Amino acid sequence: MIAAGSFARRGFVLPLALFMLMVMALLVALLLEGAVQELRIARGDVAGARAQAAAGTALADFFASHPDSALLARPRGFIASGSNTAGADTTRVTLQSLGNGMLRVTASARAWSGGVRGDAANLGFVRIVPDSSGSPGSLRYRRLPGWWWAQLP
Repeated sequence: MIAAGSFARRGFVLPLALFMLMVMALLVALLLEGAVQELRIARGDVAGARAQAAAGTALADFFASHPDSALLARPRGFIASGSNTAGADTTRVTLQSLGNGMLRVTASARAWSGGVRGDAANLGFVRIVPDSSGSPGSLRYRRLPGWWWAQLP
């Protein structure tokens, strides 16, 4: 014969087990969502760092190049632009003539990492001057004194 008190406890373990499984599934889902968010943030940081490196390199490469004498004849406000694409990454350098051989140079880059886009840009100011160490008539870029370049937001 079965005691009357055993019927009250018979159905207690199954609902408790199901409740614990639901709590664990919710916890796992929340932790997985947090891990996915961290992965997306990391990919965004990588894409931003790649874009910043590309923009800085483009600006440095431009300043290391030799200017064309035709830039001196351009009127104030003249804008010229060039871009370079490597895979999904794009770098663009834009020149704006400020007059008297001064240029405003903007180097911007867009890079991708794991489907996340990163953008960065650098701005610099230079003057075209005669190159005393080069051949006669050659020109070079000279950075303006003080804060001659800055990262753009």
